[in-house]
Amino acid sequence: MSSNILRRILTNARGFSTGPPPAARSPYRHLRTLALGGSVAVTGYALGAVYPHPYITFISSRPAPAPPDPDSPQSIVYTAALEQTLQTLPLLTSHRAQPDAHEWYETRPYVNYPEQLRVNSLTAGALRGPGKLALPPLVRARKDESEAIVVVHVGRGVCGHDGIIHGGLLATILDESLARTAITNLPEKIGVTANLSINYRAPTFADQASTSSFHILRCLTRY
Repeated sequence: MSSNILRRILTNARGFSTGPPPAARSPYRHLRTLALGGSVAVTGYALGAVYPHPYITFISSRPAPAPPDPDSPQSIVYTAALEQTLQTLPLLTSHRAQPDAHEWYETRPYVNYPEQLRVNSLTAGALRGPGKLALPPLVRARKDESEAIVVVHVGRGVCGHDGIIHGGLLATILDESLARTAITNLPEKIGVTANLSINYRAPTFADQASTSSFHILRCLTRY
């Protein structure tokens, strides 16, 4: 009997509890969560479309027009603007301001290349022009020819996968840049490439300046 009385007391106590009633869940809570998630997704997509990460080009590259006529007014303006950008690259301006800058000189290969030779040259002729190799290479070399820095702008028209420069072209640029540095150290100033081994560590994206640095370790004559 005492247990029945105690049970009634506890039941009445719960019925007259002074604590706050449980908060009623809003029927729109899930809608608010869904709207917030949708807003974040749309914002992320918009930012990704406007400012895509470079590696997105591996999956879906943006289409680009074919290289223009190099003699068109638009191409001439484009090339002049590109040259100005090249001359103000942070790497070049920093290197020109180094204490040993007087020990270096600059040259532009192919600028004075004879036309009868240029027309049958790969890098000086066939690949030259806006959208490809728009500018002659810019070379900064030590006066003793022991070291050189070569800057080349590579356009969208020399890609393998769209947006990524063809590895064979990169090998060609390296071959010619290495050859220039090596041949200037040969007694007869004549030489050919016997072997070129390259390990590609990362993609080179189009429409940017590509910089290579070379240092002569030793010169050997092979007969």
